[in-house]
Amino acid sequence: MRPKQVLLGKRNQVTLPREFVAENITMYECERRDDGAIVLTPQISVPASQAYFWTPQWQRGEKEASDDIAKGRLSRFAGSQELFKKLSNRRKRK
Repeated sequence: MRPKQVLLGKRNQVTLPREFVAENITMYECERRDDGAIVLTPQISVPASQAYFWTPQWQRGEKEASDDIAKGRLSRFAGSQELFKKLSNRRKRK
């Protein structure tokens, strides 16, 4: 995408060109670099009911699950009864 010039408005406001704004992004982190560049990084807001998913603990679990899947450490069952039987047998062995 080609750079565009934007004008500074009253109270130093900037209007971003429509094609620069990603869908559903309403907040940006603003950073001023040592070279004078101003960088806007899109911030994605998450509904409160889904915030747990982004906690470090949950993300560790997601990574572990992805690693297990990638390394083939998973089991498939024909149905729930087969799964419950396997889990019950494990519990009896402990």
